[in-house]
Amino acid sequence: MAVRRPLLITLALLLCLSGVAQGAGISCLKCHRPHYQKLGKCVDCHRGDPRSDRARIAHHGLVEGRFAWFAVPGSAPLEKGRRLMDTFACRRCHTSAGDGNRLASNLDRLPEGTTAQEISEAVRVPALMMPQFQFDEAQRAALVSAILAGARQTRGNGAKRGEPPQVVHFKREREEDDVFGKRCGPCHRALTATRGGLGRGSVAPNLSGLFTRYYPKTAPGGAAWDERSLKKWIENPRRERPFTPMRPVPLEPADLERLLTLLRDTPR
Repeated sequence: MAVRRPLLITLALLLCLSGVAQGAGISCLKCHRPHYQKLGKCVDCHRGDPRSDRARIAHHGLVEGRFAWFAVPGSAPLEKGRRLMDTFACRRCHTSAGDGNRLASNLDRLPEGTTAQEISEAVRVPALMMPQFQFDEAQRAALVSAILAGARQTRGNGAKRGEPPQVVHFKREREEDDVFGKRCGPCHRALTATRGGLGRGSVAPNLSGLFTRYYPKTAPGGAAWDERSLKKWIENPRRERPFTPMRPVPLEPADLERLLTLLRDTPR
């Protein structure tokens, strides 16, 4: 019993200290008033490290409030972000919430290696083949919320973390086959699965994922684009839409088939 008593006292002290540490561990509450408590802990929405009192450590990887609406189901900013994602057809190139083409980054995996602010900045200053959407700050914040919500949904559904590798070949000797670059590229750009990014123009729509269900329904009559409608459009755009600035693009049958093959090249 004499040996047990010190052991029991030590154990009791450790338990007390543990309880104090846990109570003091949520350093967020020393500076911030709690809100949306039913949705979870501070870190469930804002990340950070609640064990530290030092701001630089406590705020490491912080998701600022303007980006944290992903954790509030039905919130106005989240729904706005989802509408933006659909309207501007982000899924024509990206996967989000487990759905979309695989021409560019999988947005469901993006939050694992970057911050919400960095995602917003990537939208503001887009990569080479990504369109410049000219979103304002509020729109970018809403879009980031939608991206984070999609990633959270995918994790909740138990999706696999890995994905099949994507191989893109660049062969200089095949440049003469790039009918897109020659006939469409001065005005348009497009991402393809096997030929990478094609074209250099930005004055006309980005044609990535043109024949997929994710591309905006901008064909004549508000329809989705298919090979038939594109052939008619190329033959005489102003017959389909009188005030379009695009001129007819005469193509030999072989060149037309090569162009259609390039635009079909979309992994899903």
